[in-house]
Parts: sequence; structure tokens; C-alpha cells
Amino acid sequence: MKDSAPQRPDAKALLDPVEDIARQAGAAIMRYYNGEADADITIKNDGSEVTAADLAAERIILPALKKLAPGIPIVSEERVANGETPDVSGGTFWTVDPLDGTKEFINRTGAFVVAISLVVDNKPVLGVIYHPAMGLMYSAAGAGTATKVDKTGKRTPIGKTEKDSDGADLRVLVNEKHANVRHIKGWLSEQFGRAARIDPKSGILRACQVAEGLADMSVYESSKHEGRTCWWDVAPGHAIIEAAGGKVETLDGNPVIYKDDDLRVPPHVAFAPHHKQKPAPDGKPRP
Repeated sequence: MKDSAPQRPDAKALLDPVEDIARQAGAAIMRYYNGEADADITIKNDGSEVTAADLAAERIILPALKKLAPGIPIVSEERVANGETPDVSGGTFWTVDPLDGTKEFINRTGAFVVAISLVVDNKPVLGVIYHPAMGLMYSAAGAGTATKVDKTGKRTPIGKTEKDSDGADLRVLVNEKHANVRHIKGWLSEQFGRAARIDPKSGILRACQVAEGLADMSVYESSKHEGRTCWWDVAPGHAIIEAAGGKVETLDGNPVIYKDDDLRVPPHVAFAPHHKQKPAPDGKPRP
């Protein structure tokens, strides 16, 4: 008798526990940030920094996810940096960035988050982004589930709005440190033929601002690594944006799939729920 196919994880059932895991990791990070523990800094093979806070958060997240969903592999930034990349050929896995914004943590700007996603069939179906310095949580696990939780615990749905950006300048978010701004400006002009206000100071919560409709889009094209960025940087926000009614696609209009061997995502754009995209080349609306 053949073994039955692995059961698909229930993303909605996993969402609350993953939020709790992110909060626990965030609390550990803040102990280092507030000086209750020594946030030693070391340099990774790629030249970037890692702190004791990154590693402490990872030590909380990984065992908790393994206990929550045994058998689902975990692609975690710091483990991958150490050469520990799991087999994700089945298309179902977690992505973890235990402390996204390490440089900002070191520089004490407060602009850092815990970011976790669940990918099924190479597409993100759950995303959690927790900003511990602000006590702010964004999360989603499927269409219509995107919410924001403030530091008081108040949960607010985010999603489709009636905003119409026609005639107004597009507000476009980029990461100033890594963005290929010249190419992004050319792409915006070609695609939309409208003025765009590029905001390079939008901070670590760019994807969450797009999901809320506070910006029209965010364009991710790094000037490094052939314009590609890592799964753990993109998948959590991707899940939240699409749950809110937005869309994430490559710059040439294709779906973003988490499948490439280098664990990187090609240059892409995240559209807000309210944004009216340009029709596809065949004249039909984009799906």
C-alpha cells in the first residue's frame, strides 16, 4: 500500500501560534536592544553583520516552528548563512528572518522586524511581520485575513480600499540602500506614463504600507546579486499584500514563485489593493 500524500498545512490554523512565536522572538530581541544582554556583533561570510539578538531570536523561532508543524523544512537566513539549506523540493516550507534590519538594530534606529512565512506549492500562504520596537504586528493567512495589531492589542483588518490614484502622482516605495533607482524610474515611466514620487525612506515596513494602501506600490530591484533579493525578505510581505487584495509580480508581469536554487526572488513589484494596474500587452486586464 502506497503512503498517502502529505497533508497540506492549514495556514489559518497556524496563524495565531506563529504570531505568538514572532512576539516571543521580538521580546528576546528587545532585551538586547534595551541593553539587558550584550548584543555581540560578528561578520558573516558575505560581509554582513549578525548579532547575538539575531541568533537568540532564531533559537526561539526554529524549535517552535518544528514543534508546531513537524516535517515542514525551515529556510532561515542565519542557518543558510552557515551552509544549512534544507531540501525544499516539495514546495512547502517556512521562511524565517529572525531579525530583518540588523544594521538598523546596530545603529539603534528601531527599524527592525521579525519576519516569518509559510510557503505551499512555492507560493506564500501565511505571512507574519512583527515590529517589536513599536509593538506592531501585520499578519495574514489567505484572502481577506490581513490584519494589523497595534501595541494595545487592537486588531484592525486591512485590505481593499476605494482609493483611486488616477491623476495623482504614484507613491512608490524602494529601499534606498540597495535599490537600482535609475532602472526603477525607467520602468515606472514605461509602465505607467505618470509622475511618481519615489520614497526611499519608507523604512522596514514597506510591504505593510502597500498592504494598507498607504502607498501605491513597492518596487524591489537590488543593485546587488543581479537585482535579486532573498526569499525570507519577500515572502512574508507577499502573503500579507495578496491577502489584503494586492498583487506581487515580476517586473515583466509574471507570478513570483519561490523555487529558484539560489533562494532569491527576481526584481518585482508589489501593488496596493487599490492600485489599477496597466493592462497586459494583449490589452486584457491583468489577472
